[in-house]
Amino acid sequence: MKKLFLLAFVLCAGFSVQAQEDTWKQRAESFTQLYALASELNDVTENVVAQGSVVSVVKKDGTISIEQKLDPSKPKEKKFYNYNLLTSTGKIVPLDLKNSERVIESFYSKLLQLKESLRVNYDQDVDKILGDLFN
Repeated sequence: MKKLFLLAFVLCAGFSVQAQEDTWKQRAESFTQLYALASELNDVTENVVAQGSVVSVVKKDGTISIEQKLDPSKPKEKKFYNYNLLTSTGKIVPLDLKNSERVIESFYSKLLQLKESLRVNYDQDVDKILGDLFN
């Protein structure tokens, strides 16, 4: 009976570790998508900066950034990352798995809105210029 319990415990622990690794890999993939979007917007506006492993949004009252850093306590080949929320006042907030997901999703959502807003503004500018050209 003890051997059966021990075997079940080892199997469950293995599944738990694997699930945690998969979740952190998904988080890294989400950050990669966020970084790509921020890089695209960085070329168009000065309000979004993607540099190194940091994505920043510049606002009137300061800058808010999310930082991805390799976790030094884990093997490098596993590519586990820690995430921090940074403010222009120097505040650093370490993010756990749940909070990092929320922050990355929030950044991504706002950057998508910004991208759409810029596209609409550019379309209006093009229409106005063409209208002025042919009138």
